[in-house]
Amino acid sequence: MLWNIYFTYFQSRLRHGIIIWVGSKESIKILCIQKKVIRLITGLKKPESCKQKFAENIILTVTSLYVLEVLCFIKKYKGSLKQNYMIHEHNTRSKYDLHTEFCNTSSYQKSVINMGIRLYKFLPNEIKKLDKFNCFKKKVKSILLSESLYTLDEFFNINFV
Repeated sequence: MLWNIYFTYFQSRLRHGIIIWVGSKESIKILCIQKKVIRLITGLKKPESCKQKFAENIILTVTSLYVLEVLCFIKKYKGSLKQNYMIHEHNTRSKYDLHTEFCNTSSYQKSVINMGIRLYKFLPNEIKKLDKFNCFKKKVKSILLSESLYTLDEFFNINFV
């Protein structure tokens, strides 16, 4: 019953517009609120870690939800994004990777497209090559559930073996 309430009232609101607002400082506050809710539901005390409870109850952290939504966005619209071979004719190993535009502003660096391409490039090729969108989403979600990310840096430190 409590988990139904969590998914109905909390996570549904959490997902709304997540790919736009998570780069902000407020996302840290929201992660703290999410951890408080998990502690409340599971009966954990404040010094105890919530990471295991997220995985046990098949709940994605705010950061994991953001990574999932952004990667799904990039996968869905990958065809309309430029690849490196479209920009230059050099025969490099990353010629089929998505092309990242260079920009100095932090707002562009944190944008959905730019961050999505960075996250997508980090995925192993076997996941990127999945043709069916639902298979891609399930595979990424299973990885994120096993990791319970609190920061994006944790995603970039995942060892995909």
